[in-house]
Amino acid sequence: MRILWTVAGYELLRLSRNKVVMLVLFLLPLLLILILGAALSKEFKAEDVKITPVKVAVVNQDPSRWSEPLKAYLDNARTKEILQTQELSSRDEAVRALQEGRAEYGLIVPEGFGEALLQGKPASWELIAGKDRGQNLIAETALESYLAYANSMQAAALTLGPQAVMNQLADASVYAGIPETFVAEGRLGNEGKEYTALQYYAVSMLVMFMLYAGMTASISLVNEREDHTLFRLGSMPVTMNQILFGKMLGNGLLSLLQAGVIIGVTHYAYGVDWGNRPAILLAVCLAVTLASMALAMLSSLYCRNIKSVTMAFQIVIMLMTFLSGGFIPQLGALERIGQLTVNHWAMQSILQLMLDGNQQLVLHHVTVLAAIAAALAAVAYAAYRKVGYRE
Repeated sequence: MRILWTVAGYELLRLSRNKVVMLVLFLLPLLLILILGAALSKEFKAEDVKITPVKVAVVNQDPSRWSEPLKAYLDNARTKEILQTQELSSRDEAVRALQEGRAEYGLIVPEGFGEALLQGKPASWELIAGKDRGQNLIAETALESYLAYANSMQAAALTLGPQAVMNQLADASVYAGIPETFVAEGRLGNEGKEYTALQYYAVSMLVMFMLYAGMTASISLVNEREDHTLFRLGSMPVTMNQILFGKMLGNGLLSLLQAGVIIGVTHYAYGVDWGNRPAILLAVCLAVTLASMALAMLSSLYCRNIKSVTMAFQIVIMLMTFLSGGFIPQLGALERIGQLTVNHWAMQSILQLMLDGNQQLVLHHVTVLAAIAAALAAVAYAAYRKVGYRE
């Protein structure tokens, strides 16, 4: 372990003496953030993320009077801005619609729900989650808030008697107020925050240049082969594993230092708000660093010279940045492809932190990012075990 840290320290010292590398990794991203943020501040609308209506498959098997306020709620124009419902006849049909992509969420109202509710007996809906976690959260919020209304009616039935509730349900004017109670417009963040063009491109450039740190690691590894210094290193009391992972560790530490500088300078000099959860921000930076080093290892194993390493990294990083919306926020149909990139999940994680977004949603983004980084690291290690680091 001591040798590993020694190699890492030597690598950091070597890189610190390279003025071009320091300028590219530390000064260039800060300049790009300032230029892009200032140039696009008027055109870039710092609006809340627009909610895409959730396609909900509804199976209502309860013929009681309770179905009327539910139908009024789902048919209301403001509700339709959040939930686009389609009535189906059975649970199996709803599940099939979810599997085929015709629906994103399922609501099953069982037979006897209304009667059980009015009698104070256990009554529940079945909510079937789809594949998109974000859409699931939107649907759950809208439907569970309505269930709170149902619970209040059940409490009234237990206190005043079922007939009092039945009389209220018979009053059509009650239905008109239900959607206004549970469908409200608001900002995505808990504190009503918005991210600006400066914040958006600060995140985009941070992720992109952290990935570029992997290119310096790959160039360093390939350079040892091209200069034929790998044999001399091998004659020293160190193993190839210590050389390889020491260089990775050194460049990984440089990547984290780079992230700290970018975040610190943009916060204090540009006024960029990075959110109030530094532990999660650090986790995102660690995951991006792991992915960057995995790409470095893969490119150094299969690219035989520095020119091919540089070209491969340029293509991969620029393509991932573009597809993830790093240059242009809205890409339409290409956004689906962008979800396969490291940049997408890293950017969404940090942007949600800036918006003070839902903790569960933020952790979901970070978890997916960590899984992608871990998968890349596993592939890189498997390739290293097979190919090896040698001249």
